[in-house]
Amino acid sequence: MKRKGIFITFEGGEAVGKTTQIALLQEYLNSKMKDQVVFVHEPGGTTLGEKIRNLLLNDNDVRMCGKAELLLFMASRVELYEKVIKKALNEGKIVIADRYYDSTVAYQGNARKIMDNEKILSINKFFLDGLTPDLTIYLKMPAEKAFLRKGNSTLDKIELEGMNFHHAVTEGYDFMSKKEPERFFTIDASKTIEEIHKQIINKVNSLIKN
Repeated sequence: MKRKGIFITFEGGEAVGKTTQIALLQEYLNSKMKDQVVFVHEPGGTTLGEKIRNLLLNDNDVRMCGKAELLLFMASRVELYEKVIKKALNEGKIVIADRYYDSTVAYQGNARKIMDNEKILSINKFFLDGLTPDLTIYLKMPAEKAFLRKGNSTLDKIELEGMNFHHAVTEGYDFMSKKEPERFFTIDASKTIEEIHKQIINKVNSLIKN
C-alpha cells in the first residue's frame, strides 16, 4: 500500500511496558503535532473491534478453538485498517499502533502453533494490502520478569496462559525481528521508563525528519 503518512507499531509480550511507553509518546507527539497523530490499539479501535476484543480477552463464557481465535484477531485488524489506519495514512498522518500483525505471528503462530508463521504473515499482508510498518518498536523482556509487574492484578485470558506459551511468544517476535530487521527497533524493556522513552523519542524523531 502506498501512503503519505508514517506507520509505527509497538510490539512485545505481556507486561513489558507498551501501554506506558505509548502513553508517553502520545503526550510527547500531541504537544508538537496533535492533529497529525492517530493512536490505535489491537484488538479493538472500532465498534466491531471492541466487541471482538471482549470475546477474545475478557468473556470467560466463550472458549474458542485456536483457528477461530486467529481469525477473530485478523478480523479486528482488517476492520481497523479499513476504517481508521488507511484513511489516516492517506491523509499524511502519523499512525501509532499498539500491536499489528507481528502479534498474530508471535501469539497464534509461534505460541499456539495454529499455522506456520510464514503463512500467517502472508495472509495478514494480503488482507492489509501489504501494509508494513515503517518502524516497529519491540520491547523485550523475559516473561517471568515481566509478569512480576502484574502483581495481584486481574489477568485476561491470554495473560493466563502458562510460561511456556509466553516464552514462545518472545521467540515469535525474535523470528520477526530477524526476518524484517530493517523496521525493528529492539529495546531492553527492563531499563527505566525514562531511558526507554528517550530511546523511543530519538528513534521516532529520526524517522519523522527523514
